[in-house]
Amino acid sequence: MKKPRIGMIGLGSIAQKAYLPILSRETDWSFVGAFSPSKDKRKMICNQYRIQDFNSLQTLAAECDAVFVHSSTSSHFEVVSSLLTKGIDVYVDKPLAATVAEAEKLVELSEKSGRKLMVGFNRRFAPMYVQAKQEAQNIASVRIEKHRTDSVGPYSYDFTMLDDYLHVIDTARWLANGDLDLLHGTVNLSSENYLVYAGHAYKSKEGVSFFTDMHRKAGTNLEKIELLTEGAILSIKNMNTLEIASKNSVTTSFSPPWDTTLKQRGFEDAVQHFIDCIQNDEKPLIDGLEGLKSQLFVTQLIEAVTK
Repeated sequence: MKKPRIGMIGLGSIAQKAYLPILSRETDWSFVGAFSPSKDKRKMICNQYRIQDFNSLQTLAAECDAVFVHSSTSSHFEVVSSLLTKGIDVYVDKPLAATVAEAEKLVELSEKSGRKLMVGFNRRFAPMYVQAKQEAQNIASVRIEKHRTDSVGPYSYDFTMLDDYLHVIDTARWLANGDLDLLHGTVNLSSENYLVYAGHAYKSKEGVSFFTDMHRKAGTNLEKIELLTEGAILSIKNMNTLEIASKNSVTTSFSPPWDTTLKQRGFEDAVQHFIDCIQNDEKPLIDGLEGLKSQLFVTQLIEAVTK
């Protein structure tokens, strides 16, 4: 089977921390090269990973079967639409686009062009989250938390909710096997309109209670999922520690010592899933439409703040 030729657009923080280390392994693909408007950064990083640096989106696209897009959210619509139109499959960071209207157009373009469009919600591929979703039985409630030590500002609450709270909402939607009905919520802002706290309650179609929480100044960086089930309480901390309380005892397990942080956090399996979808001509589990649904949900929460 021919290995797909992969390119990258945008060489910011997430690209450098997560995707460049994975794509440079060239496991089931060929990593062709990258483009970034910043010439000096582009040359330095491409030299580091021994890949070709391209001076435009067009020249990169001409050499690729698929492209990972890690440019600014404001550029997503222009970049992704250009690639899809050229017949290129796309993996793009969340959110899918800067606005719901732009995201809807990208979903429509993906369907019309017949090209794959995957949104990078890595938590759906975190091994411990996948295990909990598969094994938990008779769930009564799910609580998803994502807190920061001290990250109030410097961006307005709507930016933070679309950039970070979106992860929490998408994970909740995924664990609920679809859409959730919002029951009530609280969003606390600073005097500068920065997000301090967001918390919401929902009900799934199966009648499971869901809760999401994010505090931007909680004194600790903690990400936690707790599933209350019949006979056991499962808690996953920071995607690498699983505690199961059952029969009046608690058992704790950890990610395998050979697993990288990128594996634990779902990045490795997300990339592999996208590559597999290209090679097997399958629709990604988190395609453009799924990404749009999560973005639309968060947008509604944002709009409710000002009502």
